[in-house]
Amino acid sequence: MEGGGSEGSWLNTLMGQNVRVMTPGSATEDRVTVIEAVEPPHSSPPVFTRHAFIEMFLVVRGALTFQFLHESAFVIEAGQMVTVPGYRPHSFWNEGDDPAAVMLICTPAGLDRFFEASDRLLRRMPPDTTDPDELKAEMARLRKEFGLEHVAPAPR
Repeated sequence: MEGGGSEGSWLNTLMGQNVRVMTPGSATEDRVTVIEAVEPPHSSPPVFTRHAFIEMFLVVRGALTFQFLHESAFVIEAGQMVTVPGYRPHSFWNEGDDPAAVMLICTPAGLDRFFEASDRLLRRMPPDTTDPDELKAEMARLRKEFGLEHVAPAPR
């Protein structure tokens, strides 16, 4: 995948999204990564999370409901973007009937490696056959390793 491109494999996440690293941090001296994400229809919002990197969500198809902690939720549709400054807790989900396609641009890179590590973990510890507490502990360890901090329960 050196140099970017769309040859990355689809990765699974614990929340049910599928992601694919389009430009890995290794191709940009860890300055930026670009990730394609597909948010399934009627997805549940994840807990409010914050991190050091800047994250930009560009909706390519469909719509995404987005919320910053202690603020009202809003919808971004195809062609619209929201930028998340470092350390600003946020959550997002798809209330629509169709999958939403989103490009995530993160600087500096690192989220790409988190998703790759999460996919390896989920293959090693499938959620349907793994003790939920053990999987939760391993995911917490990964989040800590990659600087993703859960700071508040999911919206709603």
